[in-house]
Amino acid sequence: MKRNRVGFNYAIRGIFTALQTEYNMKIHFVVMFVTLFAGLYFQLSVFEWLFVLIAIGFVLAFELMNTAIELVTNQLFPGQHEDAKRIKDISAASVLIAAVFAAIVGTIIFAPKVINLIS
Repeated sequence: MKRNRVGFNYAIRGIFTALQTEYNMKIHFVVMFVTLFAGLYFQLSVFEWLFVLIAIGFVLAFELMNTAIELVTNQLFPGQHEDAKRIKDISAASVLIAAVFAAIVGTIIFAPKVINLIS
């Protein structure tokens, strides 16, 4: 049981480290909180919450993995290296795909509610 708690503590520390050091992670967290508050305001259904939370989870998970991959790549390939650039570009692309998917999910769920609110 103690090993699980220690591993959990490392994971939480990783999230806080990323929040302190990675600008994009801060942006993702701001968007996450805005989205969560909007979901509460618009009283999303369980089904809508499911999609919103999965989308948020994917974006945050991919951003954390991208950050870890960049850190490892920087250690393995100090200076400029074509392989390092490709690794980082491909890793960043995974975050982009997750973020675009999340934006599409958010648009499908929230756009009708916002339109209904302002009309």
